[in-house]
Amino acid sequence: MNLGNYIIILALILGLSSCKEKKKTNIDINETVENVSSNLEVDHFNIWVENPKKAKEKLIEIGFTSVPDSLSQIHEGQGTAGRYFNFLNGYLELIFVYDQSELEENNKKNKELDFVERANFKENGASPFSIALKIKDYKIEKIPFEKVRYHQDWMEENVNIYSAKNSKTNLGEPSIFVVYPEIESDRFETLADLKKIPEEYSIWREFFKHPNGAKKITNITITSSGLDLETETIKAVNGIENITVKNGTEHLMELYFDNNVQKKSFDLRPELPMIINL
Repeated sequence: MNLGNYIIILALILGLSSCKEKKKTNIDINETVENVSSNLEVDHFNIWVENPKKAKEKLIEIGFTSVPDSLSQIHEGQGTAGRYFNFLNGYLELIFVYDQSELEENNKKNKELDFVERANFKENGASPFSIALKIKDYKIEKIPFEKVRYHQDWMEENVNIYSAKNSKTNLGEPSIFVVYPEIESDRFETLADLKKIPEEYSIWREFFKHPNGAKKITNITITSSGLDLETETIKAVNGIENITVKNGTEHLMELYFDNNVQKKSFDLRPELPMIINL
């Protein structure tokens, strides 16, 4: 074999090896993202609203049962409160400013959090959506993005919520945070399983039963404008089963219940940036 042919063959071998290594690297990256996201699940999700009464009524009109206001949580020290809709595998919270001065005071103490920016979504174009995640076999080091530790008066001692750091700076993204096990939402396979709720709290069983027949959230699609799909936060969220965050012309949440078995759809805009599929 002459020297010229040897060089050509050697170059081909090296080229093939390089392709194999590149392919292997790509597989490793994909596997890493998949493994990271397999530790994550959606616990619940929030929508910031300016008029909680009107937003809640819009959902009740299409057959959802709400938790009574008297039983709905005020986030002490945070300046916000919620209106809640429970489902067998999670819940929807309509979050709103309850005390403006408390909200602003909390912002001074927690400058890396995004409550003020999200509350002002109408003025600054921020996504009004938040996604609360939980981690299988909870460990803080499993959180796959840069995070901000947050503790507030309404939480138990020595526990914290961890918010994605870039939720403050990337307002086009949904706000992402990780809850600790003690506040994870309960999960039920069927309505019959609601009997697991202790008898002294039996009234809560009724808040999972909806006249429109909705039981489980089976898919969530969130559209945001000006979204960077390559941030580590969004890549981790998009690796979670049954949730998609994508770019679009407006902020919109599409919820699918029970795999859209009823083939019904309700567009709640403009009161809520949401489409419900039953």
